[in-house]
Amino acid sequence: MNEYDAAQFEDTAKRFKTLGHPMRLAIIEALFSRSYCVCELAELLGMHKSVTSKHLSALKQVGIIDMKREGTRVNCILTMPCALEMMHCSIKPPNIGKE
Repeated sequence: MNEYDAAQFEDTAKRFKTLGHPMRLAIIEALFSRSYCVCELAELLGMHKSVTSKHLSALKQVGIIDMKREGTRVNCILTMPCALEMMHCSIKPPNIGKE
């Protein structure tokens, strides 16, 4: 494996690790339909705003979401919708090798 491949796999592993939390997966699910501000997401998911911000920061750090300021609001946008597809696939995995 060359250095480029190692770095690529390192980044991918960080994304998988970041997605390995149920509330972060719930955030991904919510953001698939539309953008939300931090306070809306917190209310929707029943979390404190500070906890929601912590999860959003982790998702932003690995490039799964982006956050755009609009006046006093900070809107969260899903930038990697394939993460939701992977999540749905793992919830209901294909019947590979089953008769």
